[in-house]
Amino acid sequence: MRETLMELQGNPTRARFILMKKITPPVIRNRFVKRGVMSEELETVAEIGLYSVFCTDSTGSIVRNEVVGPLVRTKNSLENEGGVLVGISAIDSPLFVSSHDP
Repeated sequence: MRETLMELQGNPTRARFILMKKITPPVIRNRFVKRGVMSEELETVAEIGLYSVFCTDSTGSIVRNEVVGPLVRTKNSLENEGGVLVGISAIDSPLFVSSHDP
């Protein structure tokens, strides 16, 4: 398979060979607060990602390209899309804890 993918590099048909396993996050009962009003309890899912920064100067040289922090977006489990700007989901602040005692 690796050889086939390498031979097809740059060829649009290569995309047919790229497979991904669908990630199914756990469903958690939660509430949203929107404009100061708390929603009814809903079944929600969370998606974790990373904030990054990419800046160039006027010549196109990269000035900064780095990950700057975690991002958690929570949405109703029935939603296929997850747009924060359109009000479908909300940005959360993750809290990372160690499972080991110090």
